[in-house]
Amino acid sequence: MAYFTWFLLYLFSTVFCYNESDHNIHGTTAYGWEFVRDLFRENFIQQQELGAAIAVYHHGHLVVDLKGGWFDESRTKLYDDNSLQLQGLLDYSALVTKYWSEYGQNGKENTTVADILSHRAGLPYTSSPIDQFTNWTAMIHTLEQEEPLWAPGTAHGYHAVTYGWLAGELVHRVDPKKRSFGQFIKDEIASPLQIEFYIGLPPNIQYRVSPVVPHPDVKNMLNETMKDYF
Repeated sequence: MAYFTWFLLYLFSTVFCYNESDHNIHGTTAYGWEFVRDLFRENFIQQQELGAAIAVYHHGHLVVDLKGGWFDESRTKLYDDNSLQLQGLLDYSALVTKYWSEYGQNGKENTTVADILSHRAGLPYTSSPIDQFTNWTAMIHTLEQEEPLWAPGTAHGYHAVTYGWLAGELVHRVDPKKRSFGQFIKDEIASPLQIEFYIGLPPNIQYRVSPVVPHPDVKNMLNETMKDYF
């Protein structure tokens, strides 16, 4: 019965395929999910969105798949959601160990890609001292050794400290060119958009940086008792 129901929803979704030329919005919405399409379009009209995409999965089924707008401010390139996932390089439901075998240690063996991307991996902090934060290799090794605060996928906690390394290392592992996360962002996002955006600042422009100097008490707190604040 369930398969028949989703088959009907699929047929309905083909009916609700559409293309709104004014904002180049196109995609599909399953029956009952049309309100998301309306909200998506409203975001372009009222919030002056330039380009965006949204996908909603309900009980494992894709019920909303919309994209629209422009890739660049001059509006010469249509927005393209050609992500690593759409290229078949990354599967949200796959175990992280499929791409990053060393990660599967100390209770993290069943972590999925979706767990990491949705802040459910159980690693909202790290035991590494702040001085190691600029050493990518050292940080990745530390995260591989960490024990999760909760069983991955069973709870949610904002991974503000660790998200960059977790997501960035996944990108590095699945990228056919094996680029660093910073190089990947430069090649695929920053350069096409002609913007200055760096993950890992090149030495030749470090003179332009105005450093942020934390209060000694704040630095000590983050360095020694970080996990108590997440």
